[in-house]
Amino acid sequence: MSANKHEDTLEGIFDKQHKKLHQLNVATSLIKAKQSVKDELQELYNEVQKISYSIEGMRKDLGKMKEQNVRLRGLTSLTDTLNKKIIHQEKNIPPELIQGYLNAEKKKTYAQNNFSPDMLDCTINSTHKLTGKKTPRIGCIEKQEMMNCKRTLFNEPEICLTVLPITVEEFNKVPKYMIGRQSLETINSLVNAINQTLMAKYAILSLGKAAAQKKGEINLYLHYRKQEFDVRDENGYLYFFTAEDYYRQTKTKLDKTKLNLLIVLRHCKRLRECRIKNDLRYVITPP
Repeated sequence: MSANKHEDTLEGIFDKQHKKLHQLNVATSLIKAKQSVKDELQELYNEVQKISYSIEGMRKDLGKMKEQNVRLRGLTSLTDTLNKKIIHQEKNIPPELIQGYLNAEKKKTYAQNNFSPDMLDCTINSTHKLTGKKTPRIGCIEKQEMMNCKRTLFNEPEICLTVLPITVEEFNKVPKYMIGRQSLETINSLVNAINQTLMAKYAILSLGKAAAQKKGEINLYLHYRKQEFDVRDENGYLYFFTAEDYYRQTKTKLDKTKLNLLIVLRHCKRLRECRIKNDLRYVITPP
């Protein structure tokens, strides 16, 4: 028993010594390779530093991008709001402002060219009131068309009362059964066609008999004049058109759809109907 214990003890001592020798060999190898290990660690450290600097730079760039993104969102919101305001103003600008601007431009043009102030006030009504005198209306129209760039551009001489466009607020108040599926653009398109019809008609009336004769419009002029004598109103001169006038100008008839839209215009107090000797006339209502 004592021999076995002795052997176990010797084996234990040998194992311990072997482990110490192994550790000493490893330590000796590390000491010998100290410089190379140090160099490798230094290279690794440098690489890690470079990566760290790159990450920090990316963080700063991302921070700037986030700030720019916030500012761009604010600008986008402001742009959308401004665009909505512009669209709203375009659809709801009072016609009186447009007319006032045109009148101001007209007065400015006549003042620059030394035209008589009386020529600014000549209208189709004055043409009907003057008798036995040569009316200055023809010259007035020609000079207005030449000197007023707005009127020349849109070809809209101020020779008669015209129908004001329907606004968005008015359109929204029209009963659904009356408007049906028609849009605001469709109604105002009819308004534009009516205004063209009116201006074409009263441009001929403003010519006078002699000028109408020269332009080959004497028959139409006499026809319009005959219609004029049938119209009387306590509030003054009436501007009107007929289905025949509309067809003559637009080459389209007042079909069922347009007649329904005329009812909408009557509802919005843009015009009214007047029947004389089975002849239906659409009289323009002053604003």
